[in-house]
Amino acid sequence: MLNVVSLNEAVGIARTRMPAPSLAAEELPLDAAAGRTLSEDIVSGENVPAFARSTMDGFAVRAADTFGATAALPSMLRVAGEIKMGEETSLSIVPGECAAIPTGGMLPKGADAVIPVEYTETQGDLCLCCAAVSPLRNVTRAGDDVARGQVVLKAGTRLTPASVGVLAAMGRGTVPVFRRPKIGILSTGNEIIAIEKKPLPGQIRDVNSHLLLSLCAVYGCEGTAYGVAPDEKNALLAALREAAAENDAVLLSGGSSAGKADLTAEAIDELGEVYCHGIAVKPGKPTVLGQVCGKAVFGLPGHPAACWFMAELLIKEYVHRLLRDETAPVPVKASLTEHVSSNHGREELLCVRLDGAAAVPVYGKSGVISQLAAADGYIVIPRDCEGLRAGEPVDVYLF
Repeated sequence: MLNVVSLNEAVGIARTRMPAPSLAAEELPLDAAAGRTLSEDIVSGENVPAFARSTMDGFAVRAADTFGATAALPSMLRVAGEIKMGEETSLSIVPGECAAIPTGGMLPKGADAVIPVEYTETQGDLCLCCAAVSPLRNVTRAGDDVARGQVVLKAGTRLTPASVGVLAAMGRGTVPVFRRPKIGILSTGNEIIAIEKKPLPGQIRDVNSHLLLSLCAVYGCEGTAYGVAPDEKNALLAALREAAAENDAVLLSGGSSAGKADLTAEAIDELGEVYCHGIAVKPGKPTVLGQVCGKAVFGLPGHPAACWFMAELLIKEYVHRLLRDETAPVPVKASLTEHVSSNHGREELLCVRLDGAAAVPVYGKSGVISQLAAADGYIVIPRDCEGLRAGEPVDVYLF
């Protein structure tokens, strides 16, 4: 018999109850850090930029000297000099003066704005300003990007190319990151064969090992496949012991239902503890959560689509916990294109394809993997709901 919990209860178990090792930190070169997760806050030791600079080619001015200027009645300023790109300047301007300046040039003392070159005319050492600019217009001040002492990136942040760029601007050549969580992946079932082989009648290729390896890479983990264990208890126990000993967590797919050949829950219980066996969700009901030798074990459904959904909802949550990542998924708002019935007494996860702001259902059984490739995301239909109507607003969680 399955001991079924709600999806929220299962997420709570992944967040709080399953064993979660403390991951060691390591220092990585900046160029190798994209996709990794920061193990400590990054605090800037300097202002970025270090000096006030222009964001336009033009003339550095005192904004007050341009007030009321128009093309018909321009302000006339004396050009006191020229700012050179990449060089510090000792130039300063006084009322009635300006200085030619390139994009990125250092703002001279006395200037508080830049008027773009297209709004100026020069006549000898005079500059005619044909428009007014306000203070700080077209200027980046020292520390506008990053201020000294500012917490720029928090521990638990997964580094993107943009955040790597911020670190480069701060002069960080190395960054502290968590080591990748190690995840062991094991498929079960006499009918499962390697993907290189041609299935005989009754056999299917091992989709889930490759699916889960790919998800581990996306989640920032180091996945290791342990092959396929047959539907034989001692063989499963041996494989599970090995995977648990060598990893931070183990993912088993298949054998999680309540049939005679479904040994996952029994094996986990014999080597450790089963926290729950069954989740009130479709697809994914026969999921097992537990621990073996102090390591988290996820017994996932054998059907690929169900396996994927439980990995996305539970394993991803667990990995975020290991990496102290508090990022929450942000759904896309859309409208359902057609009526969807749902009367299963459990939450339902339905694949959808986005067509602009419309969510188009993508139907398929839990054993059909192609529906995932055809969809952009999924919606959640509550367990006490008999369905959703066409035109109803829905939250789409993108893959």
